[in-house]
Amino acid sequence: MSRPLVVAAHGTASPEGQAVVRGCADRAAAALGMPLPAVVGYVDVCGPTLDEVLADVTDPVVVPFFLASGYHVRHDVPSALEEVPGSTLTPALGAADEVVDALVDRVREADAEADAVLVVGAGSSVDAARAEVARVAELVGSRVGADTATAFLSGPGPRAACALTALRIAGHTRVVLATHLLSPGYFATKARRVAEAGGAVATGPLGTHDLLRDLVVRRYREAVAESSGHSHAEGVPLP
Repeated sequence: MSRPLVVAAHGTASPEGQAVVRGCADRAAAALGMPLPAVVGYVDVCGPTLDEVLADVTDPVVVPFFLASGYHVRHDVPSALEEVPGSTLTPALGAADEVVDALVDRVREADAEADAVLVVGAGSSVDAARAEVARVAELVGSRVGADTATAFLSGPGPRAACALTALRIAGHTRVVLATHLLSPGYFATKARRVAEAGGAVATGPLGTHDLLRDLVVRRYREAVAESSGHSHAEGVPLP
């Protein structure tokens, strides 16, 4: 019997945002041919919590549905697995090829002739997490042939509105604000408003893209292959 797939997500008060996470998890489970749906647990804002869903599964493979390895990925998710025998924790989505390809698709859909791309993330207090977003921006820029910048909607680092203004001052007239977010909600709305105020085009969140489903599937399969029945402490390490 296949091991349960548990998708660990941040959480959002937006029902639409929750539906995006649920939809990606369900499509991943279907692609894996699982007899039961995937399980979704949240670490903040809404329920069911990750702790709650882990109490009801055996030998789960937990995929952190996060685009960067900030505090939740490095602390909250692993802590939830400490008392779950036989669990395996995969890396987060991070700067995987699927994420970059999905964001490139979104940018090209928004404006195939963009002369600048501003990749905007939610923000994190963890330096390495912000560096992951910057790496994605670099890779996207090389693919679309446009200047790129990175900004955030909270926490340390460049602010999105200021970064957009700087691109305008530098002479860029066709700027795409590439939303480095997974689902609709507070930050996606904030990103869209920044884009509208600055005369830019904002892309939609990435969670509905088929490549994100493919990445969850890949994380699961690699974890099962590498863990060989070991616990999460001996299985796939965090990035």
